Amino acid sequence: MTPSFPQTVIRHAGIAALVVLCMAMTFSQHRLYAQADTDLYESEIRPLFIKHCQGCHGPDKQESDLRLDAPQFWEAGGISGPGIVPGKPEQSLVLLAVKKTDPDLAMPPGQKKLEVHEIAAIEKWIKQGAKAPLNPVVVKDERLDLEEAVDFWSFQPITKPTAPTSTLISQWAWNDVDRFIRKRQYENGIEPVDLADKRTLIRRATFDLTGLPPTPEEIARFLADESPEAFDRVIDRLLNSEAYGERWARHWLDVARYADTAGDGADYPVREAYKYRDWVIQALNEDKPYDQFIKEQLAGDILAQVSPHEQYASLVTATGFLAVGKRYGYKPSPDYQHLDFADAIDSIGRSLLGLSLGCARCHDHKYDPVSAEDYYALYGIMQSTQWAFPGGEEQKRPSDFPALIRPDEVLKRNKEKEKRLATIDTALADQRLEQRKLRPDLRAGGLDLGIEKQEIGKPLVDPWVCSGPIEVLEEAQSPFVNVHRPGTRGVRVGSGLKTDGIRYVFSPGLRATSGKKMYFNIDFKARPKGKDSAFRLYLGQGVIQSIAVQFSVTANEVLIWDGADWNSIRKLESDTWYSLQIAIDPDSQTVSGTIGTSEDVTSFEGVQLNPGWNGIADCFISDGFAHVDKAVMERDIDNVALVDTPLNPIGEKIKPKEGDDESVAQRLAELDKQIKELEQQRMVLAAEPAYEVAYGVSEGTPINVAVQLRGEPQNPGREVSRRFIDVLGGQPVAEGEGSGRKQLAGWIASSENPLTARVFVNRVWQWHFGQGIVSTPSDFGFRGAEPSHPELLDWLAAEFIENGWAVKALHKLIMKSRTYQLTSTGIEEGISKDPGNVLLWRYARRPLDAESMRDAMLAVSGLLKHGSSGEHPFPDVNTWGFTIHHPFHAVYDSSHRSIYLMQQRNRRHPYLELFDSADPNVSIGKRQQTVTPTQALYLMNSEFVHQQARGLAGRILYHSQSLDDRIRWAFEVTQGQVPEADDLKEARLFIESYLKQLSVDGTDGDEQAVWSAFSRVLLTSNKFLFVD
Repeated sequence: MTPSFPQTVIRHAGIAALVVLCMAMTFSQHRLYAQADTDLYESEIRPLFIKHCQGCHGPDKQESDLRLDAPQFWEAGGISGPGIVPGKPEQSLVLLAVKKTDPDLAMPPGQKKLEVHEIAAIEKWIKQGAKAPLNPVVVKDERLDLEEAVDFWSFQPITKPTAPTSTLISQWAWNDVDRFIRKRQYENGIEPVDLADKRTLIRRATFDLTGLPPTPEEIARFLADESPEAFDRVIDRLLNSEAYGERWARHWLDVARYADTAGDGADYPVREAYKYRDWVIQALNEDKPYDQFIKEQLAGDILAQVSPHEQYASLVTATGFLAVGKRYGYKPSPDYQHLDFADAIDSIGRSLLGLSLGCARCHDHKYDPVSAEDYYALYGIMQSTQWAFPGGEEQKRPSDFPALIRPDEVLKRNKEKEKRLATIDTALADQRLEQRKLRPDLRAGGLDLGIEKQEIGKPLVDPWVCSGPIEVLEEAQSPFVNVHRPGTRGVRVGSGLKTDGIRYVFSPGLRATSGKKMYFNIDFKARPKGKDSAFRLYLGQGVIQSIAVQFSVTANEVLIWDGADWNSIRKLESDTWYSLQIAIDPDSQTVSGTIGTSEDVTSFEGVQLNPGWNGIADCFISDGFAHVDKAVMERDIDNVALVDTPLNPIGEKIKPKEGDDESVAQRLAELDKQIKELEQQRMVLAAEPAYEVAYGVSEGTPINVAVQLRGEPQNPGREVSRRFIDVLGGQPVAEGEGSGRKQLAGWIASSENPLTARVFVNRVWQWHFGQGIVSTPSDFGFRGAEPSHPELLDWLAAEFIENGWAVKALHKLIMKSRTYQLTSTGIEEGISKDPGNVLLWRYARRPLDAESMRDAMLAVSGLLKHGSSGEHPFPDVNTWGFTIHHPFHAVYDSSHRSIYLMQQRNRRHPYLELFDSADPNVSIGKRQQTVTPTQALYLMNSEFVHQQARGLAGRILYHSQSLDDRIRWAFEVTQGQVPEADDLKEARLFIESYLKQLSVDGTDGDEQAVWSAFSRVLLTSNKFLFVD
């Protein structure tokens, strides 16, 4: 039997499970229920709520005022009532929503549905009393008004506190960050741990800034550099790498709700979304000042109008922040814009200001000093903006995407494209005309207009249209051969309703041209069968859209309409074939012609055309609307033709064109080829965009909107002028300033704004340490957590602004602190006094996030493709027809970094969802982390992990011939460490036993298999999957 993973890995899993159990026991000391009572909630219900519900109904966001992370919240309920009523599943709105029996109460949104057994578990849990531990967080039940906001910590002006300077603190601190941290530790009687070793430190910093592991060469250089500036040089190198932007853009895209699809039920692809993703990466790599970063994302299209030409495309692309922030895309109409704007305002509030502005859509915010009027003042700015529409169930094609070139260049490009298309159209028209002149069958409109291809005994089919008793018959073939060559069948139109008959649309038809006539032919045989009956022959544009000429046929005569009266032009005999030929003269507005048999022809001249004719002839009809109200006559019809050259007279036979038949055939073959080539050129050119576009926004028509009472567009209240929210200044949008987005960007990115810098430095701190100074990174309002180090938060914010909002300088400030460089090893005193490490007496050990785990595997395997993957291979836009019942869904494999994977909004990438990536339907300030059996199964069985293990094995074999050297290198490249004696011994034992087993199995010498198995062990070990 092939050896499996060594027991050490199994022990790791057991320890991890024990840690989780101990944590559960620690936090359950104050619950109202015994542990056993809440087992069902902890094991089945809570994971479901985290996965499906708490993104929109959790501590960071409460759509419809509903929160589902503790009993006191779900029992209080939201605007629709209690979410869960213990013991009463039929009254519990959450259960009704997940069952999706009511379209107005269906969750999760879109196509996502809970499994049947999951719904059954929720119902069972509610029936048993919905027992769950109370949330220990103290809930404040009062609203912060504008007067009180003045004294609330997050709304106070940012000032720069003086860092503590006591000798005790200064002896330990390396910079002012450490001084603030050490002060709080000292006040709480906590001593920090020692520094991390250099191997641990470079691995921490490299994953932190790039999301990739350090190479053995990078580790060796750092170990060899004994200067005090060694770590500074590491930080500078990492910040200057392309990988930095790829790593930190992922953090920002979580906040921005980035996805490559539109959301809504059909989840249409957004082909241009990747341009915004790449813009974020580039902006971070260029160290774009954060205030400018904000301004360009909110108003880049406006700034572009007065910026250098080379910046235009980048500035317009930046507005993708607004475009990707909204989910609803059914159709581009006012019917759904309130949902679009709710998303946009919520994204702006949470990501930039740390405020849940969306909670003021239906009423004044219940907790924060944000009124409904504040909300609709911002709503007016959004409605004054033109939004790109990505396509949806009703309108299936994208529209209103802003151009990446200036408006004058757009006009120029469009004219150039129209000119190129016109050139092709002219060439096509000339060649088709020559083709018609060389082919007699085309001169007459085609080989009997397709009648010869119809099936005998059946009704007419395409390109003809028919209704009623219609049949293709051999005996309905005309005897005349002056227009079309001899055929084998014609059409019998039976006696039916007046609306019954046949129709043929000529494509292209003919248009009246001075000096040129139009020529029309039809052969017919009246079959009255003793009935007093009649039928009509019509020529004009469309289905009686504009009549050129029409004839009425009875059993004994033919009449023509002159615009005023019906005039007889020929007596007829029943069951006799007649050929009717006419010539239309647009100049004189008359029609002349002949009607008769081969031996008996009658002429008529100068009959007035229908006075209202518009000059277009493209449709022939034979129906029952004759000049008299009689029964509809049965008749045979054949040899219909409409051309712009004279036809052979009755009695003559159609002749081939004079000249060499062989040369004519050769020329026709050339024309066929040239026409096909031109048609292909035209199709490609027509589909080719004249210029690039972005998924972004542009200026619309400025408008103020009314408050929507209870959030209902059909229930308007008082109109509100566009402005900023009152608590942050309430500055108005002046007349003539457009939508107000440029002004909004300036207000948000102002150094006077107390929230923007605080929120961002807190995010950066959290992304470095795993927890923010404010533990609710997207909620700096009344229900959010207060800062653990308020002075440090303000000092960082002030320093950040003073340094020109430079993000890389902020990284350096944090990472050069002693606090950042502490070991993650805990000590008993610290664990007992500060188990959550709020005071940062040690560095918090953290698991790799989904993207870093995948990227690290690709990197150590040697299979990682560097650089952007560009656009995704979405289906051709001309094939899009996705619906709520058949939505778009795809997974595109790639060896590029995970940030370049196609991020679908409604059905996330299966790997990313499994390992807790951000849900793009909400702004994610902090990802939820789970530990599930399916994650372990993926690491053991997935082809991706096995592929990376094979790649790593190949690198190990290439590195050295020595067993111990290979093992040491494999440990270093995956874990950043050299193996200790016990690890080395265990690794040798594993490899030797594997080789021995392969020998028994008859596959002796397959080193690739041995080292692939060993690589899988390393890639799934805790030391690879965690950062110390």
